[in-house]
Amino acid sequence: MPSSPGAGGVPEGGQEEELVEAQIERLQLAISNEGYPVTPGDIYRITFTAAGSLITNQIIVESDYSINLGIFGEIDVQNMNFPELKKRVERLIQEGYPRSLPSLTMISTGTFEVPIIGEIPQTTYVTAWGLSRLNDVVSGSFGAHSSMRDVKVLSKDGTERTFDLWMARYKGDLFQNPLVSPGDRIVVSRVNKQIRINGEVYRPGIYQLLENEDLQDIRYFSGGFTPLADLRRVTVERFSGEGPELIVFDYNNSDEDFEFKDRDIITIPSKRDQDLQVTVVGAVFNPGRYQYTPPENYMYYVNLAGGIDFERNSGNEVTVVDRYGNQQDPSYPISPGDTITVLNNNFIYNFNRHFPVVTTGFAFILTIISIVNLANQ
Repeated sequence: MPSSPGAGGVPEGGQEEELVEAQIERLQLAISNEGYPVTPGDIYRITFTAAGSLITNQIIVESDYSINLGIFGEIDVQNMNFPELKKRVERLIQEGYPRSLPSLTMISTGTFEVPIIGEIPQTTYVTAWGLSRLNDVVSGSFGAHSSMRDVKVLSKDGTERTFDLWMARYKGDLFQNPLVSPGDRIVVSRVNKQIRINGEVYRPGIYQLLENEDLQDIRYFSGGFTPLADLRRVTVERFSGEGPELIVFDYNNSDEDFEFKDRDIITIPSKRDQDLQVTVVGAVFNPGRYQYTPPENYMYYVNLAGGIDFERNSGNEVTVVDRYGNQQDPSYPISPGDTITVLNNNFIYNFNRHFPVVTTGFAFILTIISIVNLANQ
């Protein structure tokens, strides 16, 4: 992108050299690319011979995609690439001056501004040229809540197209990364759902999900599971209004309708760790995995998890399940790979949580009965 001019609006020495180098690089790319689209601001040179003299003219592509060829007329070059323009212009000159050896060459490429609006830190204008792609234009404008998966391009003719730049960047889908054109406006949407994938995957990181993407898509996004992935103990850390929640499930036997929530953290554990950790979930303050320490009982690990939340649990009721899904006696020492679940069984907690809903429903029913009785009197 061109640097800002120095004092007096004239580029400084180093900046001027950068501008020239950028123009030369663009010109070389445009000439070598068979699909270069003729762009407003492009400058071409026409040479041909007439009456024994060499004639040279420069032509420019106007903002309405027209080119004035003088005595050869005016032509519309919209949706035309450079090789097509070259053939057409040289044919026109050849028809007017046979054996004149016409030649059309490009000497400079045009530039234009593309506005970017929507879920970005601030509305901005980016300088583009004929071979600028969508990803090139928006890459420096994304913010923390910008969606790569839902980027709209509004064309000058009113056409709206939606593109998925994640598919373009990481899966090589070139259709999702089109060339931008003069008059285009880019609208960046807000990210709907964002998750983090950790552990035994080939490409851990943060990923944005679309509405129709579910549990099975995490394999696709993260590049697949490594041979060490323990898919029987996949965990989801979730933070809701009621505090942190830890969900543990078997990936291969899980419900396909399992829905991720925004900001979920998915961890694919390693088989190497299954003999070294104990999982604690349920009515504790800090659910998670903890280092296996023989020969401790379940209360040792519950205390590591912050202790029992007595608002949700009464009577220290717990269940213990081993790594194979078998129920274990909680009074026995805990084994590596066990999952301890502190039950949400406190009557007062559940009563206070659900009683208002029941009361409201009951009151509604009594009101309906009263209205029916009045109507029958």
